Amino acid sequence: MSFKNNYPDFAAIEGHIRHARAERAVAIASFLADAILGTVRGIKRLAFATGTGIAAERDRRAIESDAFLKRSVPKY
Repeated sequence: MSFKNNYPDFAAIEGHIRHARAERAVAIASFLADAILGTVRGIKRLAFATGTGIAAERDRRAIESDAFLKRSVPKY
């Protein structure tokens, strides 16, 4: 079955309909790709922030345990 047999009223604009479907498919694919990339970037930023916080906590504990460093590092 062809498009002209199924939808004879729209046979004259068949090319426009196919083009619109292709554009819609590209727009949906672009949206999904952007959403996936945004999610991955967010997870990477969260992992980086967590790693930075853990490293800062280790440094703080090292300074507290060493009496010489504790005196040499200002509180504020």
